[in-house]
Amino acid sequence: MARTLTLAEKAGKNLKNLIKKSEFKTQENFANDGIGVDPVTVRRWIAHGIKDINTIQEIADIFDIDFMELLK
Repeated sequence: MARTLTLAEKAGKNLKNLIKKSEFKTQENFANDGIGVDPVTVRRWIAHGIKDINTIQEIADIFDIDFMELLK
């Protein structure tokens, strides 16, 4: 039986898709030019989820979407 993703994991998965479709194109570009964190941090968010609601909100603001879109 497949395990259900947590909201944090869904946010990470959605972030990966948003980056691919955006002008950033890569996780490294998003890390450096978008949110200003180490690329390892972005890879960790994608692999393990985004647990901090403030970070989710900041990412939503960068992509000009409602933060709930990251949690779907």
